[in-house]
Amino acid sequence: MRIAWAGTARFSELVLARVMASAHEVVVCMTTPDRPRGRHGSPQPSVLKTAAQELGLPVVQPADLRAPGAIVDLLAFEPDVLVACAYGRIVPADVFVSLPSLVVHPSLVPHWRGAAPVVRALMAGETRLGVATLEMTAGVDEGPVADERVVEIPPDADAGKAYELLAEASTDSLLAALAGMADGTVVFKPQVGVADYAEKIAEADRVIDWRRPAGAIANQVRALSPEVGAHTELGGRRVLVWKAVPRTSLPSGGDTRDRLVVPCGRGYLEIVELQEAGRRRMSAQEYLRGAGRRLAHG
Repeated sequence: MRIAWAGTARFSELVLARVMASAHEVVVCMTTPDRPRGRHGSPQPSVLKTAAQELGLPVVQPADLRAPGAIVDLLAFEPDVLVACAYGRIVPADVFVSLPSLVVHPSLVPHWRGAAPVVRALMAGETRLGVATLEMTAGVDEGPVADERVVEIPPDADAGKAYELLAEASTDSLLAALAGMADGTVVFKPQVGVADYAEKIAEADRVIDWRRPAGAIANQVRALSPEVGAHTELGGRRVLVWKAVPRTSLPSGGDTRDRLVVPCGRGYLEIVELQEAGRRRMSAQEYLRGAGRRLAHG
């Protein structure tokens, strides 16, 4: 089948790379317009646009999907199906009414519908995640399901690892749905269960509250790693925490001066990897030997 691919984020890139190795043909990629980023605010492409260009795929970037003629460039490639995967925008009904359209979603809907399903699931301490290929409808992630798969995530995996595992399963799910569409055997089943919404990650979600249990904070850290980052203050400076391990008690025996352990509302959190603003990521040992020396000995 000829696929028009709509995506923006890293997860979309991971799935696209796998679909490119299949028998289907991706004929065009649709992504969001370049956005100002960085210190100088220069326009930067989405992760998906960069990947598509490296793969030699044409890219369209409509500013407003509801504007007259917004998707003319997309339809000019004569796709058989539109696949939206981590696109981040609502596709107007006139698109998916005229062009068969699927949504690749990294959750077992209706559980964790919305903008940040993987991060919210990891924050909640879940290890049994999943993926679903849906028929696109007017309701966000509310369409009937063509295929879904359960994915077990290691309890210490961060979001980066989780996305890799989910991308593999999502590709298998999507290819099964596309095969069913091609031969007319696909069956879309209504979603069953109580819906909940995975809200977009806000700044407040990144702040570490040391009054919470150590296990909950560890889940927060891994859910926001390796890209967003949970943060706190150590030694009067803002620090991003990239990796941490919950402990039920303080380490005993041996030399613990090079271990960074923080008391929590219940238990202790051992920080393993962190980053001061404007500096590179480093281990707790490096931190304590350098900038963090005042914290350990002061």
